[in-house]
Amino acid sequence: MSARIILVRHGRSAHVHTGWIDAAGFQRWRDAYDAAGLLPGERPPSALRALAMQAGAVVASDLPRARASAELLLPGGEIATSALLRELEQPALPLGNARAPLAVWALAIGLRKAYGALRAEPPPAAHQRQAAEAAEWLIGLAAQRGSVLAVTHGWLRELLAEALAERRWRREHMSGRYAHWSAWTLTDGRRSGS
Repeated sequence: MSARIILVRHGRSAHVHTGWIDAAGFQRWRDAYDAAGLLPGERPPSALRALAMQAGAVVASDLPRARASAELLLPGGEIATSALLRELEQPALPLGNARAPLAVWALAIGLRKAYGALRAEPPPAAHQRQAAEAAEWLIGLAAQRGSVLAVTHGWLRELLAEALAERRWRREHMSGRYAHWSAWTLTDGRRSGS
């Protein structure tokens, strides 16, 4: 069986925001979101827990919501954490004192990212480096342990999957696309001769 890496997006954050914010407020929201754990009562799907229990290694971002998610997936198990799996910094658009609901800020950031992709603009070099280093680390773990389940974040996971594909890892399965607790499975295409 070829080596396997499962990239899981963390569960829902305990940090909830309502109301309107400006660019500075967006950064404060981001800081609070990164400091928060999981929503009380949050539970992973049982199929995902089974994958975690079968994995040769379970690793997670060192942010509280990812660590807590990994602990729910593998209660009492050994979980390594790494800043390499942290979410990518997405600064707010420079709109001065303009205020909007959080969903509008998220949409604007997503549109900025999509516009860059349409123009074939590469992600920032720091983001590419982080994804490449995380990919190499996970590949090394998979070579030792056979399979790795990594609890990470939405935007990093996308770049990380691309970095793995550049290293001839193939996407085998994507559940839930970008939803919380969604899982993307990649297998080592280098070993199968493809």
